[in-house]
Amino acid sequence: MSAKKATKTANVFANIYEGHFDVNFDCVGVTVCRFALCFTMPPEDGDKCHYNDCGSCVSPHSKQASLGSLKNRISKELKLIEENFEG
Repeated sequence: MSAKKATKTANVFANIYEGHFDVNFDCVGVTVCRFALCFTMPPEDGDKCHYNDCGSCVSPHSKQASLGSLKNRISKELKLIEENFEG
């Protein structure tokens, strides 16, 4: 896959349950992740990413990008809720 198609970041799951905050980052696959780092680049389907730890993504750059995307989506959702509350 070409580098131009590698545009995704790690999947992110964040929650607060009974006051405890938890966040997890899952690998999206080396051929679509823009932060993948493999022995040979560009990676192919069977290549293992250096940042893949048992299916979890440990890349700090991918985590930062994923949390930024999540933050933007949460901000949009909050805005919709506020608009519905006011309207």
